[in-house]
Amino acid sequence: MDSALKTPRVTHVNDCAFVGRALVDAAARSGLTWGYLPPEKVRPSAGFGGGAGRLAEIPYVLRHARAAATSDVLHVHYATTVPLFQKPYIPKRPYLLHLHGTDIRRQWKAPETHDLVQRAIDGASAVYYTNLDTVDEATKARPDARYMPAFVEPERLPAWRAATGTGPQTVLFVSRWDDTKGVETQLELAGALRAALPAEVRLVGLDWGPGAAEAAARGVELVPRRPHAGFLDLVAGADVAIGQAAGIIAVSELEAMAIGPVVLCPVTELQDGGDPPPVLTGTVPEVVEQTVATLADPIGASTALDARSWVLNKHTPDRWVPVLEAAYRQAAAD
Repeated sequence: MDSALKTPRVTHVNDCAFVGRALVDAAARSGLTWGYLPPEKVRPSAGFGGGAGRLAEIPYVLRHARAAATSDVLHVHYATTVPLFQKPYIPKRPYLLHLHGTDIRRQWKAPETHDLVQRAIDGASAVYYTNLDTVDEATKARPDARYMPAFVEPERLPAWRAATGTGPQTVLFVSRWDDTKGVETQLELAGALRAALPAEVRLVGLDWGPGAAEAAARGVELVPRRPHAGFLDLVAGADVAIGQAAGIIAVSELEAMAIGPVVLCPVTELQDGGDPPPVLTGTVPEVVEQTVATLADPIGASTALDARSWVLNKHTPDRWVPVLEAAYRQAAAD
């Protein structure tokens, strides 16, 4: 059989925002078996440092070698993952590359990491990027780079539990507290919401990011980071969700939109690719006013926006499976 007609063995290596996992799950629904090597199996939590810790790194290296040896094509998530598979003791395989944000937004521009990221991009059979705010960088680094949106998996989403008068309402900040998310505006909004809302309304956010302590000082109740299912459960218990202030909609916002709470982003403009997401936006005072109004009837406000339908129409992975299957076949045949 011609190699272009064979079904190539594929492994997704690493992941960001569960894009790889969503694609692997969608492939399984269509009868394809793609492997999946999640982030915690790719790198030690402290990274590869060698020296005294080298012995503990051996299982990771063995996983890299096994993934390559049992695959015809690798689908690598995040550019700095690629060099881990370019070792003399690891079988060389064609790969597709997914750019997930910081790799192309920052590391590609930084002098100390530009060449590493560009080599990873140049060596890929195909390149995809997940954030509309990186289109210029991605297509400059690789003119044929293609946008593939981030995904939600409806079957993993819990039912929404808006308070509806049965208990204290919750306003949840869904993003971490750092400058990639517009932390200064996030913090300004947190303080303004605490001043505007009754004391019994909870402001909740993740204890994650360099601005977390300041968020707590401004009245946000911090909760520990948790596994993905735990985060989704946290979202399902919120009446309103506050999105990032960086001008984009990311997976956390998409998941909130699909679960139910109205998402409000303290920005005056969002990257939308010509199809504006059904979220509420505005200046900090405007978002405070919109939050107060939404809390008066969270379910009615959610119904009016109908954000779930928009998300499920645009941000589910199944339609990308045949696209990738064709790309994998081409990569294996080249």
